[in-house]
Amino acid sequence: MNIAINARLLHSDHIEGMGRFIYETTVALASMNPDDNFILFYDRQIKSKLAFPANVNKIIVPLPTRHPILWHTWFEVLIPYYLKKYKINVFLSGDGYLSLRTSVPTILVTHDLAYLYYPEHIQWLALQDYKYFTPKYHRKAAHIITVSDYVRQDIIHNMNVPADKVSVAYNALKSLNIQISEDFNLPHIKKGNYFIYVGSLHPRKNIINLIDGFLKFNHSNDNKYQLVLAGRLAWKADMIKDKINSSPNVNHVGLVSESEKYMLLHHSIALIYVSFFEGFGIPLLEAMYAQTAIITSNCTSMPEVGGDAAIYVDPNDINTIASAMQKLIIDKELRLNLIAKGNQRLKDFQWSESAKIIYSVIKTAFDNNK
Repeated sequence: MNIAINARLLHSDHIEGMGRFIYETTVALASMNPDDNFILFYDRQIKSKLAFPANVNKIIVPLPTRHPILWHTWFEVLIPYYLKKYKINVFLSGDGYLSLRTSVPTILVTHDLAYLYYPEHIQWLALQDYKYFTPKYHRKAAHIITVSDYVRQDIIHNMNVPADKVSVAYNALKSLNIQISEDFNLPHIKKGNYFIYVGSLHPRKNIINLIDGFLKFNHSNDNKYQLVLAGRLAWKADMIKDKINSSPNVNHVGLVSESEKYMLLHHSIALIYVSFFEGFGIPLLEAMYAQTAIITSNCTSMPEVGGDAAIYVDPNDINTIASAMQKLIIDKELRLNLIAKGNQRLKDFQWSESAKIIYSVIKTAFDNNK
């Protein structure tokens, strides 16, 4: 088969979320299916040094997609032409977009439908685009892949597609070769004396309630603990920035390297990830790998990912957030049990297993189009 993959999120080495899913599943798919030809369609000059198997080729479809008008020109004018030119049998698009004007069967990957629940967190023009085109994309797709059963049910309900048209292929961790250092020498952060949040600082991530919950907990413990926030300030983060600046013992360390992230996770009391909404929640897996306990939200996909390896809280209730922190500093045995369960839970999330699911869907789409 000739399988094309939308690679417009892979042009640089810094990839997150959707880009990580596209890269890792592409590598696994190509490695496991050496007789197939995989063609990556980029939308701009390739700056990344990401490694791929020998049966992966790269093509630049020349039009950087930095604006909704350019998005649709790329997908509706250029992509149909390139799919035909390279005799593509199946198109895999991992960023929620596809071409409405091609007859090539397309597998669409949808990571969440957050725009339906938090429209205020999305720029106006992008939101109008999502509202109009997202239902069309889901109806057009030969099959839909998503990253949790929570999102699968959301798609079935809100996109009005049959249940057998949507499959789940979980996220996993990036290919890791990181030795977590037992040495800890970071200024202003005391080893084993802090809770940590990892991820972008965005309103949907519930950073304000997280900080308020921490402050309530810390006040009852003579303010001897710290909260470390590791991640970039994202769009609409002014209130979060002000909250950090006005909150004692809250340390925003910004973007950190992979090795620093896992070191910070490993030496923390626990990860606190109390987002309002997640299609998956990769930091939960990162905490499991780093062997730290987890406090997370009792909603959307987070219980599905965390399983029995986390303490669950109401993200709207700072008292339950504070109480969970208190529970972990009092009950050391509970913390160790959560870490042990996380070690086991992590085995359920493997890129190779997700690639098998995706390839089965691709093969079915190919066979149905003969």
